[in-house]
Amino acid sequence: MIRLTSQTTPASGVCTPLCDGVWWLRMPLPFELDHINLYVLQDSDGIFIIDTGLSSRKSKAIWQTCFEQFKQPLKGVIVTHMHPDHSGLAGWLCREFNVPLYMSALEYFAARSIFGPNPGADLSTDKRYFQRAGVDQSIIEQHVRPRDTYTEGVEPLPLAFHRLTQGQTLNIAGRSWQVMTFAGHSPEHVCLYNATDKLLIGGDQILPQISPNIGVYSQEPEANPLAHYFESLTALGDLPSDVLVLPSHNVPYTGVSFRAQQLREHHEAQLAALVSFCEEPQTLVACLPVMYKRELSGRHMFFAVAECLSHLNYLMYAGRLTRQITDAGVYVYQQTGLKS
Repeated sequence: MIRLTSQTTPASGVCTPLCDGVWWLRMPLPFELDHINLYVLQDSDGIFIIDTGLSSRKSKAIWQTCFEQFKQPLKGVIVTHMHPDHSGLAGWLCREFNVPLYMSALEYFAARSIFGPNPGADLSTDKRYFQRAGVDQSIIEQHVRPRDTYTEGVEPLPLAFHRLTQGQTLNIAGRSWQVMTFAGHSPEHVCLYNATDKLLIGGDQILPQISPNIGVYSQEPEANPLAHYFESLTALGDLPSDVLVLPSHNVPYTGVSFRAQQLREHHEAQLAALVSFCEEPQTLVACLPVMYKRELSGRHMFFAVAECLSHLNYLMYAGRLTRQITDAGVYVYQQTGLKS
């Protein structure tokens, strides 16, 4: 089983020690998942921060207060992955304090591409992505628009970065941190693992109480991220059970092997339900109630379409569903009867 840490959750905006040289900062978020956990690694001559929060005046003020608490210079910004709540303030922090950004290459370039301005871009592929899912045209118009500026909540990233790669070692705060990279939730998500003290800074890759979104998006509509996510669960599940996982949401916990198995079973149950539902041809939109029991709108619809598509693509590649396209340009999925 997993065991949540008995440590008191810090108040929003308060930096509190977790263990020698590792601090926990709870940053508020302005949506349903109302917080992100950020971490500070304290060296003798300065600090490194892990993830940044969204760009806002409030978040910037929290970081300023945090730095005053340490009375040490910021030495670098490490970003686990590109999503705005993790990378949104990276550009401001690096610019304001003249420090380097550390990211994996796929996360860095994906962030530059997806969240930056795209004036004059051909949006037909984005529209086709939603049309083939069977999404109503009015909803498509909400999500497919050109951008003249960076995505809200994301500062422009630095034009240079330090690349993090699988197996690399970072020596920070008297510890050797092994870089582990995984696909699934994002292209090349970075986790940091210290084997000596059994600490894993896990980002969003393996959360204690919710599953991270595993989505297929318009930039790569034929992707199979769920297969990659299952691979990451195998690797993380091989870590010692008493490793303390420091996640980006909820609270730190132990029992990573058990949690990896829980997450695998969760997704396998969704896959089985989709196969059963697709006895007759079904569109992606028709499949959404199989995975989501609540009404979907706005950003929830956007992420639900992406996650449902990741499961349908997985089943298609596994030979458990076939996919055809209708005269209206909508994909329909139907079970093949295979059990693999």
